[in-house]
Amino acid sequence: MPSAKAPSIQPKPATAAAPRVGGFRIFAERIKGVKEISGRFTEIPSLELSLEGDSLSVLNVESRDLKKDPALFSITRFMSDRIEVLYTCLENMSPKKRRVEVLRQFLNLLTLVDDCYEIDMKQIYQLLEASLSEMYEYVSLDYDKLFSLYDSVKTDVVAMQKKINDLTNANSLLSKENYELKNKNDELVMKIKELQAYSDSVLSLKIQEWLSEHKGEINIADFAKVYNVSEARVEQLLNRLVTEGYLESKG
Repeated sequence: MPSAKAPSIQPKPATAAAPRVGGFRIFAERIKGVKEISGRFTEIPSLELSLEGDSLSVLNVESRDLKKDPALFSITRFMSDRIEVLYTCLENMSPKKRRVEVLRQFLNLLTLVDDCYEIDMKQIYQLLEASLSEMYEYVSLDYDKLFSLYDSVKTDVVAMQKKINDLTNANSLLSKENYELKNKNDELVMKIKELQAYSDSVLSLKIQEWLSEHKGEINIADFAKVYNVSEARVEQLLNRLVTEGYLESKG
């Protein structure tokens, strides 16, 4: 099969750690322009596009190596008379499972341009049939072994669900206790504020004591700061004391 190209990406030379390369293709007649096809993929941020003459290469990088070079990726090349797919498979991966994954990605891309090509669907069916046949060994565990795995996982899930329920109930109880403590704390704060607040009569006596201790003079800002009251309230009480004749204004 002809090799597909993508933006500055080439399969690495065969080395011990180099990924394996696989691919497939289908023949199809393109009935819309390559720019129209390109526009279908521009909104997908994970894809990199490259126009090469009359063909479009779509690169999907799934993982990179330490040098930030693509390691696991696929390239889908949309040409005038066919669509080719080239992909890598890492050393620790199953080639058959990888092929099915790439085929799924390919079919997703194909749905975006299904009206841009005339395709004999028999080719798609053949690709699917071949890949599913290869995957048969992945699902060929005998029933007893499969059920044992299922039963073990199910037991773990039930145990974890019980722990989750217990933790949820404990959390609900703690939330309720926290809410009650907060209400009690708010009540205590209000009571402390009430105890700390001075009535008008008490504050008036404090003003008179201040005047007596400071030779008949009062700095409203200093007084308000000492007794933790507003300056406006101090001034209001001073006016009342003068008006009612308890104090005389020097000015």
